[in-house]
This record gives sequence, C-alpha cells and structure tokens, in this order.
Amino acid sequence: MILALHGNLGSGADWERLGIPTLQALDLWEFSHLSFAEFATSISGRDDRPVLAGYSLGGRLALHAMASFPERWRAAVILSAHPGLPCVEDRIARKISDGVWAKRALGMPWSDFLGEWNRQPVLAESSTGTDQNTLETHRESIARAFENWSLGAQENLRPKLQKFDQPVLWISGAEDKKFTSIAEELAAVFPDFRHEVIPDCGHRVLRPPVGDIISSFVSGLS
Repeated sequence: MILALHGNLGSGADWERLGIPTLQALDLWEFSHLSFAEFATSISGRDDRPVLAGYSLGGRLALHAMASFPERWRAAVILSAHPGLPCVEDRIARKISDGVWAKRALGMPWSDFLGEWNRQPVLAESSTGTDQNTLETHRESIARAFENWSLGAQENLRPKLQKFDQPVLWISGAEDKKFTSIAEELAAVFPDFRHEVIPDCGHRVLRPPVGDIISSFVSGLS
C-alpha cells in the first residue's frame, strides 16, 4: 500500500487521478495544526509498513517521517520536494515569506489569492489537478500550514535521512531546474536511490504517466 501526501493548495484527488489502485491519499488540511514532528508521529504508527509518498509540501512532510521513523516505511516516493535549508538566515527569510502567504490565505478574496499563488515562477505555466476554488472552506487550515509547515520551520534533514536505507524513488520535472538539482544532490544521501526526470514537465509532476513509474517501482520492491 502507498500512503500519499499532496502538495500545498492541493488535495488527495491530485494523487487519485494517477490511477494507482493501492494508493491511499490523506487530506493534509485535517492535520495542519500539527508540527512537522507531531505529523510524522501521527502517520508513523502503522503496522503494515506502507510505501510513503509525498509531493512538494507533502514530500517535505514525508521526509520528516522518513528521518524520524525510518524503520516504519517499506520505501519512499518523493516528488519535487526540498530536504531543508542549511542556512539559518534563509530559514528566517522563508518563515517571514510564508507568514505573508498565511495572511493572504485568510484575508484576500480567494480568487485573488489563488492568482498570486499560481503566478509564482516555480508554478507558472503549469496546471494543478485540484479545483482550488473548492479549497476556500479550508482557509484557516491552509493558513496554519503556511506557518507550521513553512520551509523555514523545517530543519535541514540531510544528515538524518542517511539513516533511511529503504529504496527511494525521487521524481522531478525536467523544466524544474532547482528541484532537479536538489534531487541529483540527494543521490549522495540515500544508499538506495533512483531519480526519474519527467520530460516537458515543471514542478507539478503529478500527472498520469507518473503513475506508471510509481507503480513499476512499487511492484519491483522485494
């Protein structure tokens, strides 16, 4: 079984459209009151040792669970995610930036907020699988996520992730140079690591062809 975590301003439907029958997608907006450590604990008490998968924000949450409870997961699939900022000054700047996004999520007209979010360079010229208009009812949870799960609140997980010796499939889009470079760097962190680069794709890699790559990876696990 695959336990899957969606990205920011996303939903479990982003994963479900990949057509992977053994996948269970969580709704992260039910958990955004938790810290990284609390969330990792909340999903790691299972007995079935699922494959843990996460995209973007969900990937960062997955990395925390992998670093904290490496023995609880059969393998991991990470898409377009960041393992943490090494520089303290960068983390402080990111927390300030995400605090601004939290205020926008709460106070702006929802359509204006979505427009600003989707015009960011990393997301430009790509579409999301979620009808983001339906997320307006989750304003408060989304605002909490910007603060509690900010990249600025996340530790640099690279040293701890070296303990994770299960297979890791890392996926990035060929047009997403930043996150493809991060993935290439992490080949030196994980002992069992495979990196797939999706052609003609940016940051938003949750597209149906990726479902076949993930399914093949999971079916090949011993």
